[in-house]
Amino acid sequence: MASDGPHVHDALWYAAIVVAWLQTLAALVSTFSKTMIRLRFASVLANICGVFVGAASANPASFIRHLVILPVDLIRLREMRRLVKSVKKASSTDLNVEWLKPFMHPLQRRRGQMLFRKGDEAAEAFILADGEIELTELGRVLTPGELFGEMALFTENGARTASARCLTDVRLLAITYEQFEQLYFQNPKFGLYLVRLIVNRFQANLAQFEGAGAPIAVTPTTAEAADPL
Repeated sequence: MASDGPHVHDALWYAAIVVAWLQTLAALVSTFSKTMIRLRFASVLANICGVFVGAASANPASFIRHLVILPVDLIRLREMRRLVKSVKKASSTDLNVEWLKPFMHPLQRRRGQMLFRKGDEAAEAFILADGEIELTELGRVLTPGELFGEMALFTENGARTASARCLTDVRLLAITYEQFEQLYFQNPKFGLYLVRLIVNRFQANLAQFEGAGAPIAVTPTTAEAADPL
C-alpha cells in the first residue's frame, strides 16, 4: 500500500496542472468577454480552479484570495441573472418598473420644493413613491409609481425639458445616469427596455398634443406615459 503514495501524489500533481491551465483559460475568457454575465461565469470558474490549485500547491495566499473572491462573484452573478430575467419580463409586457427599484436610492422633498427646473443639467431619473409632483410647463401631475426624468439622458445637451414641483411632501427613488449606463453594459437588453419606454412615451404625447384622442392611461406600476424629461 505504501507504494501507492507516489502515484497518488503524481495524479494530484497532474490534476493541478490541468486545473491551472483551465484557470488560465477561464481568466482569458473573462478578459475578452463583452457581457458581464459571461465574464462572471468565467470568473467563478477561474476562482474555483484557483482554490484547487492553491490547495494542491500549498500556496495559502492564492488559496485564500480565490476563496474570498469566489462568493463575491457568485453573488454578483446571481444579481445579474435576476436583472436579465426582470428586464426580459419588463420589455415584453407592460414596462413595469418595479425591477428597477433595488438599484435606486431614496429621497424626500417638501411640499412646494422644486425638484428640478427646465434647462437644468440632468443627473438622475426618478420613480415617484409617494405624493404628487407637477410638471409645471405641461400642467401635468404625476402620481405614485411613475418613472420620470430619464429622457434627459438622450437629449443632446442633457438638460431638463420641463420643471418638476412638489405639490405635496414626496418620497422618491432616484438612479443616476452612471448607474443607468452600468445596467446597460451589464445587460444590453436594458437598452431595448429604454427604447420601448421612450417610443411609448412619444406616442402618448403625440396623441395628446395633436388632439388625436385622450392620453394613454397610466397605472401605478407602469411608466408608459410619464413626462418626457
